[in-house]
Amino acid sequence: MTEPLNPSAARVTARGELTDGRLAGPVPPARALGTGARLREAALGLILALPPFIVLVALIVYPAIEAILFSLGRVPTDNAAFSTGMHLVVSNSLTLEVYRQLFASQFFQDDLRLTLEVTVLSVVFVLVISYILALYVRFGSGLLPAVVRSLYLIPMFVPVVIASYALITFYVDHGILQAVLSHLGLGYSSPIYHEFGIVIGEVWVNIPFAVLLLGSGLDALPQEMIEAAQDAGAGFFSVLWRIILPLNIVPAMIVVTFTFIGVLGSFTVPYLLGPNAPQMLGVAMQAYFTSYQQPQPAVAMAVLTFLLAAIAGGVYVWATARSGKAV
Repeated sequence: MTEPLNPSAARVTARGELTDGRLAGPVPPARALGTGARLREAALGLILALPPFIVLVALIVYPAIEAILFSLGRVPTDNAAFSTGMHLVVSNSLTLEVYRQLFASQFFQDDLRLTLEVTVLSVVFVLVISYILALYVRFGSGLLPAVVRSLYLIPMFVPVVIASYALITFYVDHGILQAVLSHLGLGYSSPIYHEFGIVIGEVWVNIPFAVLLLGSGLDALPQEMIEAAQDAGAGFFSVLWRIILPLNIVPAMIVVTFTFIGVLGSFTVPYLLGPNAPQMLGVAMQAYFTSYQQPQPAVAMAVLTFLLAAIAGGVYVWATARSGKAV
């Protein structure tokens, strides 16, 4: 005969069983929080999120709105910096006159063309070179892939200014590369201080981040799927096109987006390596603002740069959302 259970010693487990193994029935669910408790939790969450939100609004959102209004003709009358005789478009209502004058300028057209060409070329070279390095490190064997894994991280720890001057020393006329080629009897024309010199600098700066992202995506690929395709007779390029690239689309889109935005608004590399004219928009903004004393065109360039970056970010969000639905 079963002894009666001592109620004071019995405990109920999470599955509704007594400690001696007998079923004690379902455990009643925890009582829901009352309305007052939910309101207190919501208020606490808002209080914790309020400081960063205030900083975001004060340091980014409000200055951005002021800059947009300034480029649309809203010039503050109480600012002494705008009373020095500089050319300003002042209007009681919002106007696109600043942008019309900007796009009518041949200098700005050349600057915009150079910026877009350098940005697109840099994105293409960074994506291709980074993918090759990431694939070699992921699927290569032996000591050399480990060495390559260490080498491509070096630019991450070199300041951009130092790297730019190193590229100048290596690629400039009468530099190291020309000295080596002259001993081989080969001619040389330096790409530094030209459009492609900026591309070289931007690729150097963006390679480590791109390889790390692509490499992390490749490391997450299921090895069993790749081996199964190889066992079925698929070659490397077939596996690359049908398995690796489709499954690694999100890291690739992140690389493309971040590289596009970074190169689009870069200043140090095009300032040190680029030509005097035309200039990329990052350098042109600084020249218009300080050297030419034309703050409105400079701010309008900044607004246009932000719009281009926002379009790139929107394409990234759209592509990742589609890839997520496809999965």
